[in-house]
Amino acid sequence: MRVSVYKDKYPTSFVVPRKSGHDIDRRMFLPFDKLLSSLDGVALLAPFHNADLVHAFNRLPVGEKKYVISFESHLPRRFGFQNDNAYTNWMVSELASPRCRRIIALSHYARREFLSRVRGTDAAGELEAKLFVRHPNVATGPKEDPLAYPLSRGHMDELVITFVGGHFARKGGCVAALLAKKAYDEKLPLRIQTISSLQMGASVWTDPTSETFFKPYLECLKLPNVHHQDRLPNEAVRRILGRSHFCFLPTFADTFGYSIIEAMAEHTPSIGTSVQAIPEFLKDGFNGLMLPLEVDAIGKWIRPSYDTRGEKSYETHFAEQVEHLAGHALAAIRPYLDAPDKLLPLRRNARLTAEKMFAPGVSGAFYDPFYERVAAEKLSSRPQCGPLDVSSPTISDIADQFA
Repeated sequence: MRVSVYKDKYPTSFVVPRKSGHDIDRRMFLPFDKLLSSLDGVALLAPFHNADLVHAFNRLPVGEKKYVISFESHLPRRFGFQNDNAYTNWMVSELASPRCRRIIALSHYARREFLSRVRGTDAAGELEAKLFVRHPNVATGPKEDPLAYPLSRGHMDELVITFVGGHFARKGGCVAALLAKKAYDEKLPLRIQTISSLQMGASVWTDPTSETFFKPYLECLKLPNVHHQDRLPNEAVRRILGRSHFCFLPTFADTFGYSIIEAMAEHTPSIGTSVQAIPEFLKDGFNGLMLPLEVDAIGKWIRPSYDTRGEKSYETHFAEQVEHLAGHALAAIRPYLDAPDKLLPLRRNARLTAEKMFAPGVSGAFYDPFYERVAAEKLSSRPQCGPLDVSSPTISDIADQFA
């Protein structure tokens, strides 16, 4: 059978199976926000694809008769619309219609976010009935850990930590910079690598708006124990992650945290924050290290109002959070300085997590029969999850098997 999906540079690759017994037809599509920025929630697939089923991602596929849709955090995507209107009501009714056969959250966090937004609507019951969780998939790197041999021989001149993120401040780049300064001041054998286009400030929803706020952190990137690079191809980033002792993502807001699972696929444990989806696959002391961050019941970072980002109070709060996370990160890594024997179990478990939760084979084994089941359903039937629409496990389930 043929399943049509959006053909983009990167995101959809995490959602659809990389290996499948079916014809995965990656189609050009028109995202409507190219016409009007507020129409980010819909897209039009190139015509005449003659698919048995469409697997959409984030954006509703306009005009398709049968589809499933995966999403990262917000569905429907109604950015720019504070109040309900005919367009937002249409998106909700479209999701509730028989044409939309399943709604697939990429995380249990995304599921909570979705249910909180549709709770109280007339369609809430229909939407929840077809909702379940499937984590994304990631291409696994080399089977052998490139650092296993030197670490097993006790070779470790310095601890190498790599931060990856275009949105520098949102993803924790300021924390990485301050961590580097703290380590430099103490003359610790720690090297920080940052790969970032250094986007920050008013254009990023988590950041203080003042450009001068970030200058002290950017100055830290000039320290001798920091190596900064701009954008790199994904293959190059993954090679760097595989040669690092830790991936570093002390993020304030990340719908999933793809750099962590890509690092795990390269045998590298991560240091992350307990925000949004990250606790679902990062377990402190098992496959990485977790930094505390205050979050709400859904899992989002608790912070002052978005409207106060230009105020001094917001800057103060943000700076305090950066200091808090950098301090915790320094304490967390101290036991691993010149301790390769402690790193090796984390690296083995990081790779194990990637294989058990995110490997292409795991995704294909679920989606191939799933596509067949959904394609065979009649549009006259009520779409709802069945016993085989099983949500993905969390890292606690995996870790318990190998305790």
